[in-house]
Amino acid sequence: MTGSIVGSRLSRRRFGMLSGVALSSGLLPARLSAQEPINLAVIGPMNGSNAVGGEMVVRASKLAVEDVNAAGGIHALNGAKLNLIIADSTDNAQGAITTTERVLSQQKIAGVFGLVISPLTAAAIPALIKHRVSVITASTADSLVTPANGGYLFMIGPTGSALGRVAVDFVRASNTAKTTNVTKAAILYINNAYGQSAQKGVEKLVRESGIDVVLNSAYPENMTDASPLVTKVARSGADVLFPLSDVTDAGLILTALHSARSKVLVFGAGSGFTWPPIGQSLGEKVNGLFGAAAWNWDMKNVVSDPKLVNVTTRYEKVYGGYMPEQAGEAYGAMWMFALAMEKTASADSEKLRDALATMKVTSGYPTIIQPGLVEFGANGANPNVKAVMIQWQGGKPRTVFPPELATHQILTPH
Repeated sequence: MTGSIVGSRLSRRRFGMLSGVALSSGLLPARLSAQEPINLAVIGPMNGSNAVGGEMVVRASKLAVEDVNAAGGIHALNGAKLNLIIADSTDNAQGAITTTERVLSQQKIAGVFGLVISPLTAAAIPALIKHRVSVITASTADSLVTPANGGYLFMIGPTGSALGRVAVDFVRASNTAKTTNVTKAAILYINNAYGQSAQKGVEKLVRESGIDVVLNSAYPENMTDASPLVTKVARSGADVLFPLSDVTDAGLILTALHSARSKVLVFGAGSGFTWPPIGQSLGEKVNGLFGAAAWNWDMKNVVSDPKLVNVTTRYEKVYGGYMPEQAGEAYGAMWMFALAMEKTASADSEKLRDALATMKVTSGYPTIIQPGLVEFGANGANPNVKAVMIQWQGGKPRTVFPPELATHQILTPH
């Protein structure tokens, strides 16, 4: 494998240094020969409050690139190897714009995976269109999937509204099965593109389910104290709370709920409720917590395929923990780029974009994405993907809904 980055393990402390090294290898010729390495870029926050998302996508992208190269590289291009370019977008929109522009200007990039958080992805789209390079993203804001993006954005996982919908469907199913008795709901959502789109979907579906919405409150990004929000929830009399949060805010909300000894059921619909830091910070308290996930390591389509089980097992062995949500999506995305190169016998970014828009993948490593089928519609969305509900059991998120993807029974929270 070429490139100094791909060959070494990453720690969060090294992300900032690595992004500079990745971009120092110089300009490549305008056209790639068959034997030259093919650059794929991972751009996302490698420091700051969302660094855990950047960390997981880098790890999984490295694993996928290593697997492609170990299998002989891109066969249609005489075994050309993939090379991973890693760049820190920072944790703000301007950083995403600047970094994306720099990466695409200084390197010949076949495709991008990133930028982890929806506002960063939205900010980077003009640069991607300008350089005619497609991005596969695990970001979830509904506003991202639109023909206005010129066909350069592909969302491999479910939208934010789909994440909200699966949480409500789960509550409805639990009420029907008499696992829960929910009549009043509170919604707390982060005031950004993801939170706003998810909130609309959750509120609509909650009301359609015959559940009263007794609290519907936005909170600002970079919140430092969730106690006032928890007080609002208690005063509302809600039976269930839908927090639409990122990983940092989710931890603040759950910690405040535990401190207040709240008995409200928590059905998270944001990445914060499925990522490792929640389990690490709450310990045994995390068990029983529900969350909506864009991907989970033990879904039925994964555990029923030995080669995919091997991927999640190797990830856990190398990195010391289960394969998280966006890691699974990053792994599948890298293989989608590789299959597009095989289909077109090209590393040209525009040809890859056209291939991604027309591919329907039902076998191979991209089927790590549920339900085992990946294709993209005219708006860039993956129409087949299903959001899932997880419940933390034994210190890991386990898939409990919908039935066709579930591998574990629901444990009734106490």
